[in-house]
Amino acid sequence: MTLLGQGQALYEKGKGSDRQVNYIVLEIAQGGELFDFIAHSGKFPEPLARHFFKEFMMALDHVHFKGITHRDLKPENLMLDSNYYLKIADFGFAAPVQGKTGTGVLQTKLGTASYMGPEIHLGQAYSGQKVDLFAAAIILFIMVSGHPPFVTAQPTDPFYRCLAANRSDLFWKTHEKSDGEGFYSAEFKDLVQSMLQLDPAHRPSMAEVMCHPWFMGPTLTKQEVQAEFLLRQKKVDNQIQEEKAAKQKEKEHAYNNAGHRMEVRSGDVEVGEDGEEVKQSEIISTAPKKELQAYEKVYGLNTEFFSSWNPDLIEKIIVDHLLNTLSVQPKKIDDNKYKIKFSLETKHKAEEG
Repeated sequence: MTLLGQGQALYEKGKGSDRQVNYIVLEIAQGGELFDFIAHSGKFPEPLARHFFKEFMMALDHVHFKGITHRDLKPENLMLDSNYYLKIADFGFAAPVQGKTGTGVLQTKLGTASYMGPEIHLGQAYSGQKVDLFAAAIILFIMVSGHPPFVTAQPTDPFYRCLAANRSDLFWKTHEKSDGEGFYSAEFKDLVQSMLQLDPAHRPSMAEVMCHPWFMGPTLTKQEVQAEFLLRQKKVDNQIQEEKAAKQKEKEHAYNNAGHRMEVRSGDVEVGEDGEEVKQSEIISTAPKKELQAYEKVYGLNTEFFSSWNPDLIEKIIVDHLLNTLSVQPKKIDDNKYKIKFSLETKHKAEEG
């Protein structure tokens, strides 16, 4: 993403408080996510996939050259500008290529499970560049096939087990049962299976990927890509609007149902007209007051828990515990989402992350 500006400014937090912050301004990705085009307009023919994969690899090579590894590459983090040039976004899990020790070895388990290298799943130290290229191979496979190659890159996964056991023939045979015999070119298969090797030492480097015969094959011109994507854009926009309408309808339905589930809290006892005691009850709606988002597993978080309790009640309990038990003042309580920002002093320094 192009950096448009940076600097320092006074951030007004509300309630009369503010603080000095650093900020950056990035360009708007007007073309949207690459993921939407794959999901809503269909798989890419190999020449089209090759065009975007080349842009992807050149951008990633630049990131690595600058000494940064991304560690959360996926189609949702590949954006397009108004002319459909590919941009890499969301560097929230990025780290120095050399790591904290300067040895090029990273330790922290984070990222999106379905795009993580097997060495991360196995809890091993890893090279940030190697796991970035591993995720890139998964993205390439998805661009061409329209679906992922496996669920997670673990030897227990039925699809990845074939690659881990050097039975790539079974891997491709299984996929071609649904995608069609001969759907994948021989050069495509060779590149993908080499980039998805279990042993990082057996995977190609960035330079080797860029010199691979498939990578060097024919591609569309930028004008052809733009013409193709203008047609696909209409399908994507229509599908996104339909999904938004469906989600809004589902949300309203859930909120309406939640509104009918009432929590009764006992109140004062009064005497009725007939002289009998009548207990007054206060009716409290359990409908969530803030936005609820769909859950997505993301590694790198310290603690997760699930509950069927009313989220407003959970938020209140957490805030009360921070204030009254831990004597911690929350830095920010989001007005629109169930999000509380706070910090705790610990005895141990956080790992590289």
